[in-house]
Amino acid sequence: MASFHLSIWTAFFMSVVLNISLKRFADEWHFLDLPDTRKLHEGAVPLCGGIAIFAAFVIANIWLENTMQLSWPVVSGLCLILVFGALDDRFGLPALPRLLVQTLAAYMIIGISDAANFNLSVIVSPELADQLSPIIVPMAIIFIVGIINAVNMTDGVDGLAGGSAAASLFWLALLALHAGHAPVMMQSLILLAAVVGFLGFNLRHRWRMKASVFLGDAGSTLLGAAIGCFIVALSVGKSGLPFPVLLWLIVIPIVDTLSLIVRRIAAGRNPLSADRWHLHHLLLEAGLSPARTTVVLVALSALCGAIAYFSIILGIPEELLIAGLLVPAVLHTIFVLRMTGQSRAAHHMPRPASPQTTIPGATP
Repeated sequence: MASFHLSIWTAFFMSVVLNISLKRFADEWHFLDLPDTRKLHEGAVPLCGGIAIFAAFVIANIWLENTMQLSWPVVSGLCLILVFGALDDRFGLPALPRLLVQTLAAYMIIGISDAANFNLSVIVSPELADQLSPIIVPMAIIFIVGIINAVNMTDGVDGLAGGSAAASLFWLALLALHAGHAPVMMQSLILLAAVVGFLGFNLRHRWRMKASVFLGDAGSTLLGAAIGCFIVALSVGKSGLPFPVLLWLIVIPIVDTLSLIVRRIAAGRNPLSADRWHLHHLLLEAGLSPARTTVVLVALSALCGAIAYFSIILGIPEELLIAGLLVPAVLHTIFVLRMTGQSRAAHHMPRPASPQTTIPGATP
């Protein structure tokens, strides 16, 4: 237990130290996020947060017993996600290579695991689950790739991606403790400590009016991959928690991503194109400040995680929880339709007529 506490404190302090150290080299390495028509932050911001989190996370694992450490395939998969995300931050890579690398990394993370024994709960019968076993692993890979991109898409307001990931990791740790899955519990808390160390530089608060470090695609995709990995690990085996119930932990980024894809396709656009149609952008348009937008969405993520945890603890029927996933989806859809409707109305609103100018000597 002493090694576990040491690992948590190591992750936190190393994250702080590395964020301070790495941002000093960001300008020299051209590792900066520059404002443009879509990115409305002020000035160039270092993109070293994800690298600092991963390094702190790996270093902190040194103190753990071998049985509690991440396997090398998992570490290698997460490292591949981080490196390719960093290259994307630096050079801006096309979508297809990113998806291919993410798919390979997802296979490295879960390809040798017991993912074929997913606990699909009441969705399918045990007999049908056996018949579906050949496609369960590909489905798990698609799930992890989806979570990688869903978390990445939340990274548009200071503290949002890191804060939402921290909320998910907190509830993941408690669920793993309940399920008796010590490795996932420890890894979730260690990664949470590293994320908290980063948030001190990324959240807006009384002593910091704007973020001094960003996660970058390297960090947001890393967090998505890790959360997806932990959810899969908690869902496999006879004692695994119901996979559909665990979707509550990341239901907000999932719903927002699916909504974005549908809206972009309906508009005749590439579903992977960039825009300002995300949920956090709509909240900003509704009048919330960036800080309040982060607070609202992180609080909602924490609430959804609490629903998953206490529902499992209290033995609430899984059918009810699965059906309940429709609630955030419906509320999200209502909000999006309302905001887009207001936006269209404002766009088509006729401009006020300018005052008529009388030219001297002209006939009225």
